[in-house]
Amino acid sequence: MNLRELTDEELDAYRVAVAVECERRANLAAIPEQIKELAEKFRDGGGDEDTLQDALTPEEREAARADE
Repeated sequence: MNLRELTDEELDAYRVAVAVECERRANLAAIPEQIKELAEKFRDGGGDEDTLQDALTPEEREAARADE
């Protein structure tokens, strides 16, 4: 793709698409750690472990058990 050949509108649309993709990738990288931190806060605050486990998929439950 030759960026110099794009119109201003096409270039702006491409820039927006790149920004959206960058944000998606950053979210995928950050969310697992955020979930871990939230789960710790939930447990530290006295939250019921069964309630927390009910919020997870079967695969996530198995991974959480493996971490214990």
